[in-house]
Amino acid sequence: MCRIVTPDDADHHHHPLDDPLEIAEVIRQSLAEELASMNDLAARWQMVDDEGASHALYHVVEAKREVIARLWRALQAVEEPLFPGAGPHHDHDHHHG
Repeated sequence: MCRIVTPDDADHHHHPLDDPLEIAEVIRQSLAEELASMNDLAARWQMVDDEGASHALYHVVEAKREVIARLWRALQAVEEPLFPGAGPHHDHDHHHG
């Protein structure tokens, strides 16, 4: 299993990633963090009564939605070659029961 490097890591010996699984893991972690922060931001936006501040936060929420969409597309692009034929109509049957 790959180890996620965070800004709080004490060793700070980061290296460039070239393994698609590691890259996907880093993107997935970034996506999870952005989704969590979107919850907080949306809640704060709903709490603000000032029209100007609310409008500004609305634009921040819009921008964050675009960041999340871009991360999702990046994750799909990295994972696509890892799971060839894994679409909804792949070539084998599943027996659930």
